[in-house]
Amino acid sequence: MSAAGVQLMNWFAVACELHRDWRRDVEGLATLLGDHIPDYRNLMTSYAAMRGKSAA
Repeated sequence: MSAAGVQLMNWFAVACELHRDWRRDVEGLATLLGDHIPDYRNLMTSYAAMRGKSAA
């Protein structure tokens, strides 16, 4: 398919395209992606910890 010019996508890219605007449901999408991508879950955990520290 790629030889014919089709741009291949994975489910992560499709989920992000369908979501479109991250501001509407950040926690829901982060939970969905974190359940399937451990590195993404680690990123979100680090971000939440950093945000908590800066707010204190």
